[in-house]
Amino acid sequence: MAPLTRADLRRLFELLNAELREAGTEGELFLVRAAAARVAIRAGINPDWLNDGVKGFLSAHGDFAPFLELDHLRIMVAQPEYLLAMKCLAMRIGAEFHDEDDIRYLLRHLDIRDHEKAIAVISRYYPLEGFPQKALYALAELLPKPAT
Repeated sequence: MAPLTRADLRRLFELLNAELREAGTEGELFLVRAAAARVAIRAGINPDWLNDGVKGFLSAHGDFAPFLELDHLRIMVAQPEYLLAMKCLAMRIGAEFHDEDDIRYLLRHLDIRDHEKAIAVISRYYPLEGFPQKALYALAELLPKPAT
């Protein structure tokens, strides 16, 4: 299956909004799994077009901004700093995963060039004592620590 384009996503979100309207309900994206599956069937795409794997990495302190607001569906997107923290927490090591590439991109996007600044961003969303050591070690390898 080809990657979904921005136009594809907009069409799917509008279909999801219509599904919610027909059901007489309103929702936010992460609350509408069953409706999303019905939309996928109607659109002829994979029922897992909305991946809910991130739910185990949500923080009570997460930063979201509105992306799209329809009459029955509100779609929010995570802010880059929060995405960096979630990606670091969920980091999988290995060539078959793209987590390290995503983290490198977010570090560049946020202009984070040192380890301490990255740790400061991450610790706004999650307590460091709960962070996997492999993620902290990988982050230390990606960013220089200041000379002491």
